[in-house]
Amino acid sequence: MSLVSFVFSRAQRISVFIAVGWLGFALQLTALALLTSLAHWPWLPATIVAVELAVVHNFIWHERVTWCDRTAFSSFERFARFNIATGMTSIAGNIVLMAICIGVLGLPPIVANAIAVGTMSVVNFFVADRWVFAATVNSPPRRKRGTPVVVRFVAVLVLSTTASAAAPHDAVDAWNRYVVETEARFEASASSPRPADYDVRAEGASLGVPSGTISRWRGSVFIPGARLDQVLNRLQYPGTPPPQDDVVSSRVISRGHDSLRVFIRLVRHAIVTVTYDTEHEMTFCRRTPTIATARSVATRIDEVGGGDRGFLWRLNSYWRYEQVAGGVRVDLESLTLSRDVPALVRTIASPIVSRIARESMVRTLEALRKYLDPIPGDSLTR
Repeated sequence: MSLVSFVFSRAQRISVFIAVGWLGFALQLTALALLTSLAHWPWLPATIVAVELAVVHNFIWHERVTWCDRTAFSSFERFARFNIATGMTSIAGNIVLMAICIGVLGLPPIVANAIAVGTMSVVNFFVADRWVFAATVNSPPRRKRGTPVVVRFVAVLVLSTTASAAAPHDAVDAWNRYVVETEARFEASASSPRPADYDVRAEGASLGVPSGTISRWRGSVFIPGARLDQVLNRLQYPGTPPPQDDVVSSRVISRGHDSLRVFIRLVRHAIVTVTYDTEHEMTFCRRTPTIATARSVATRIDEVGGGDRGFLWRLNSYWRYEQVAGGVRVDLESLTLSRDVPALVRTIASPIVSRIARESMVRTLEALRKYLDPIPGDSLTR
């Protein structure tokens, strides 16, 4: 790493560390004020509790954002180190400095606490950087860090704290019109033969609509040596999606003629990670002896933990399976409706969301190919 990139990387971490620290500082002051003024606690136990609340808050942010690229230790060990080092240092430093400020200088507890926090911040950063989240030579990165950590922090903060609700009527109306257009186009081209494509491909874009965003992603994958009949049979029985990172669990709720109702617990990783309990109506249709399609519509999308931050309001998927020379070509078109991205972070968040959406599409198709890839004795080759 060059000196310039080293300094820039360190500056990014310091910037996010300071931002997280200010949030923790606000939490600490609020807790201290409530405990001393409303609960009438003495300043000493109130300070200890307030500091520990801030420590837990700061660790969560540093784990997910500031030092998200380091894996030298487990999360439990990092948290233990953070409490032992940064936490104990903060508590001891705050107590000593507040004792001086209050006992010697006669300052109010809130002012004394502010001075103590500011003094300990520099020490805490270097302790966290060099010991708590220390990097090792053989430590693999936890995630690709194509997005600077400081802008990721801003995007996470804004999208996590911006209130949302159920999909607005104007967004749903725009979604319904777009779905009608998409399904008409899909039906018009469903039976048209296409050439074999041996690469996993994915492309897409987002469309701004009133009070929301429609994302459309398309991809294709080739299953060598597969037969269409066996592929359809494998997909309908058991009827649950292939194992993949985005699917925590799934089960078939009901089954009809060429149709399924499926429960899927989804995990969506974008700016923030959100888990959903969803239900999908899936319908299979045999178009020609060599072509079949499937339509999946999410009829229920509930964010786990309650609330609705608007990251996923609607989800439709359109699948096409065609027997071609040497195997089966699978095409997927996915439509989602979500909240509008706040203008403050739109230029930051949109490229991140697009990159992660493409990676999710590629993972889905690769998981399908792995699931359907024939092996000796497998039913797909019989």
